Amino acid sequence: MAYILAADIGGTNSRFGLFGHLSGRDPELLESYSVLTASVDSLAQLLQRIRDAGLSIDPMVADQVVLAVAGPVQDGARCSLTNASWDIDLRESSAGLPADRTVLINDFVAQALGCRTRNAAESSIPVQEGAARPGVVAAVGPGTGLGLCALAPLAGGCPGFLALPSEGGHAPLAFVTEREFEFLRFLQARTGHSHAFGDIVVSGQGLCAMHLFLTGRDLPAAEVAREIGPQSETAEWFARFFGRACRAYALHVLAWGGLYLCGGIVAKNPFLAAHHEFLREFCDCPAYGHLLAEIPIRLITTNDTGLRGAASHGRSLLDTGINDASHVFVA
Repeated sequence: MAYILAADIGGTNSRFGLFGHLSGRDPELLESYSVLTASVDSLAQLLQRIRDAGLSIDPMVADQVVLAVAGPVQDGARCSLTNASWDIDLRESSAGLPADRTVLINDFVAQALGCRTRNAAESSIPVQEGAARPGVVAAVGPGTGLGLCALAPLAGGCPGFLALPSEGGHAPLAFVTEREFEFLRFLQARTGHSHAFGDIVVSGQGLCAMHLFLTGRDLPAAEVAREIGPQSETAEWFARFFGRACRAYALHVLAWGGLYLCGGIVAKNPFLAAHHEFLREFCDCPAYGHLLAEIPIRLITTNDTGLRGAASHGRSLLDTGINDASHVFVA
């Protein structure tokens, strides 16, 4: 058995999993650990925390290490974490990982790959049945920020996908009604930003801001989620902006192959994706509304999708013998 150490290092939580891998099988999760990202200030500290927690093998002896990181990966070895105060650079000896067997991938590449695992499929629920066509598959998910990734099919009918990472959560987000423009001005005053974008609207902080704007109640995202329900105005607004962001991305990448909804916000609160405003907004396109209405949409309800996606990428690297973060994931 080979051992894969996978990590999903996000703005809020850093999740680690030790997986066992036998050729021809999905990696099996043997151990898992979670650390608050803000509680450490380096990768070395993070690795020491999981060693102290009782990880049964030293990371240096893992057969493959895959770190999924929240931010753009540079040169396959560096990342400035988007929602954390520290960076990762595998070229530093203090990293404490086997340089020849460790790769960095974007965290939403891991999410997209994880959405296609058996574990995610078994826990997913349909939002729109649709009918998949050959083409791009997209994953969109609100959490600490808004994550997006596309899986593009290979040319010539070859099996597998090329993962296309995105930082589209930082792209401007459209506002439509006068009431929404009032919210935009509220966001500008609250954040100091000149414009609104996915990371501050379709995210945990966006949920907080919407609830404060609509109700006057200033609460952490987890408390907002506990307080609201499917009939609340906050849920209606979040579902609308979420549907709008998904529509924009589906049109940008022509995601006729399907759309996965993932990320902590909707995984824990499925009514935000099942809300009628989500699909109404998603399909609100004069030219292509009929095609958007045919895209199969599934909601992933597990919270370890990114971790399993990182492990799946590790399996692909072991099976092919290629240690390259940009290597195609073979489904």
